[in-house]
Amino acid sequence: MKTNHPQFKKKFITPIKSFALFFCVFSSLYFIYNIYHLEIFPNRYITKIQGVYSYTRRFGSYYNNTPKKYKLEGDYKKDNVSLIVNTASNVKILSEGIDKLRSELNQITNNNIWTIAVLENPAGYAHFDPIRPEYLTQFDKYGENSVIRRIVERERLTNTYQSFYGCNLKLTESYIENGSHIQIRTLYYPIYNNRHLDALLAIDIKSKYFSETLQKYNNSHFTILNMNKKGNIYKIEELLPCSELHPINIGINLLSIFKIVFFPALLLTIIYGYFKTYLIKKRYHIQRDQMTNFYRRDYYEKKWLKQHDFNLLIIDIDHFKKVNDIHGHEIGDTVIRHVSKRINNCIRSEDIAVRWGGEEFIITFKDMTNEQLHIKAEKICASIASSPILELDITVSIGGTTATNTHFNDVYKVADKALYFSKSNGRNQYNIV
Repeated sequence: MKTNHPQFKKKFITPIKSFALFFCVFSSLYFIYNIYHLEIFPNRYITKIQGVYSYTRRFGSYYNNTPKKYKLEGDYKKDNVSLIVNTASNVKILSEGIDKLRSELNQITNNNIWTIAVLENPAGYAHFDPIRPEYLTQFDKYGENSVIRRIVERERLTNTYQSFYGCNLKLTESYIENGSHIQIRTLYYPIYNNRHLDALLAIDIKSKYFSETLQKYNNSHFTILNMNKKGNIYKIEELLPCSELHPINIGINLLSIFKIVFFPALLLTIIYGYFKTYLIKKRYHIQRDQMTNFYRRDYYEKKWLKQHDFNLLIIDIDHFKKVNDIHGHEIGDTVIRHVSKRINNCIRSEDIAVRWGGEEFIITFKDMTNEQLHIKAEKICASIASSPILELDITVSIGGTTATNTHFNDVYKVADKALYFSKSNGRNQYNIV
């Protein structure tokens, strides 16, 4: 079999075209869908960050309204909150507030709060939830206007008490904590009273919270937004509130779209191909006679009734009743199949062949002269009689006509009379009127 046959090409090219169409349409729609969510997500993301800020700021009121108790030098612990007292003095016991703050922030950040620390100024004592060596190493060095002051100055949080609506806290960029090697972002909130820096609240948030928030959004909305800085065909940049450098990048990767769309497009191509084949077969069974593959009379007759120009042949198998009576209907059916194949080999693909009755066929031809119709009828007669069918000498009689501006019923009557003449004249012949 030649692989360049048109039918062979069509068999394989058509599904590829269907897949390409579905793939392009799905990719475009999914890309637009992700762009839509790319505009929505940052607002929701920032709203969550603002929620963290809001609870952090509330801690200032709690701190200011917490009374002091005298504590000796030493280490104290309540639940997960540790109190380190370097110098015996009156101290604020903040364990309950810190525990409440962690609980609220964990709800917002999906349990990604790493450490909460309240560092006093001067460093007579400090609270840690939980206590970590990384903080303790620095705590011993804390003193009046030392490390705490440098953090406040570095993060531009000096004199934030003068601001009504500005950023009186600061979220750092992502970094890896020494010792623990955990990637975090720290939220600093200085607590001032009477223009004096009384304490610094430090909240370490695991950086994975920010990526988890995006992943959770993707899972909920079936999107593929990412925070990669490279490889995106479309992206936006957003600074987090109270964060001055390194804006977050949220984008859409073309390869990710292709990966998501590929299998749905492939599945739809298969489903489409299946139903298309099913419908074609169903339509074929409705239109075609199963024995001959010619059109059915009840399907095509109504088309001819609307037609007015005809080049028509009626073909009838000679002595077919004897074939059935002597050899049986099974042999008769096989004869009909062979005759229809030989007729089909004599006509063009655009010609219309209809099984009109048991052993009778009607063929109509487009753009054919009366002389050409004679040649076609002669060819069909010769083809049928050229060799035996199942060792039986089978012939046909043909009647035909060409007509314009005529109703089908009238054309049929003329051709039928011509057929009758062929049969009466000895069969195995044609007569064209």
